[in-house]
Amino acid sequence: MAASIVLFIIVVQIGVSYIANQKDVSIPTRRNMTIAFFFAVVCCMVAYDVAVMDPSYYDILGVSPGVDSISLKKAYKSLSKKLHPDKNPNDPHAAENFMLMQEVYEVLSTRDLRETYDSYGQEYMINARISPRSKSVDLSYERLLMYHAPFYFISALVAYALTISKKSNDARPYAFVMLFGLAIAEWYCKSYHDSLWFIPLTIYQQVECLKNIYHYMLQGAIMYSGLCYLDLEGMKLSLLSVVKQQLERQETALRNQEIMLRLLIQHVVKNKKSGNVLEGEGEGEGSEQKSKILDQLSNLTAQGKKKALERKIQKEAGAAIEKAKAAQSKEHPWGLYIFIGLSLLNYFSK
Repeated sequence: MAASIVLFIIVVQIGVSYIANQKDVSIPTRRNMTIAFFFAVVCCMVAYDVAVMDPSYYDILGVSPGVDSISLKKAYKSLSKKLHPDKNPNDPHAAENFMLMQEVYEVLSTRDLRETYDSYGQEYMINARISPRSKSVDLSYERLLMYHAPFYFISALVAYALTISKKSNDARPYAFVMLFGLAIAEWYCKSYHDSLWFIPLTIYQQVECLKNIYHYMLQGAIMYSGLCYLDLEGMKLSLLSVVKQQLERQETALRNQEIMLRLLIQHVVKNKKSGNVLEGEGEGEGSEQKSKILDQLSNLTAQGKKKALERKIQKEAGAAIEKAKAAQSKEHPWGLYIFIGLSLLNYFSK
């Protein structure tokens, strides 16, 4: 059973992952595809479990579970002639097989033993020490409760443990509902087994199949719950971290603006105290001081440093041009002076 569950989980996980990666398909369609794939895998796993089941007493005699006593006796006589040790001298297991066939026929030919076997199987008969030589069969409620209670109690604990995480927590109600449905189905199979004559399995084999289906459904519900799970708390934390980063950036920008304003206010107050801010003369100096303040404020950022460097280069270039013009204006036009002097000398000499 454990190997079947592991195989089921691997197959379903691969299929669910493939369906989840189909981004061009809408979410409702992907969910329907997941459910359909899940039920298809469950059917295949149930068919596999039925195929690998141990042969029942009816399989040993080659009859169906609903066989009557007359057909059962005929099958036993035919098989006893075939498996008798005297007719199979070369088979070392002939005597063992013949004794097993006799024991099977004695169980199925006795009404109480047959009903007990059909309902609970060979394992229960061995544990309860019920044999063909038993004069009575103990089917009291205490014994039946001790037979059924451990499975349902352990199954409930396992279902609770598997759905304790946040991703699988939504599957817990379905797990307990399915467990309750399993109990009802088992009661129906054992109480109205005559209505299920078309199923070629004994009652305990039907119950085993239902239990396997429950385990598959439980694992499927857990996986589907994880697929549909939305981590709201994680999303809230991620959003809060993004908002926190934005607030930190805004706080940094406000601090830079505050520093800029403080520098500007300090410079203005300093200029007022020194009396540099005057009409006329103070305008040129004020503009120069203003540019200095702007340079200091803009240097707070990398882009501001770049702009400050450009302004510095432009300022130095303008100063160089003005200096060249001033130097040029200070030079004396000696050629003009000589031309005027020669002209005056020629005029007076006439």
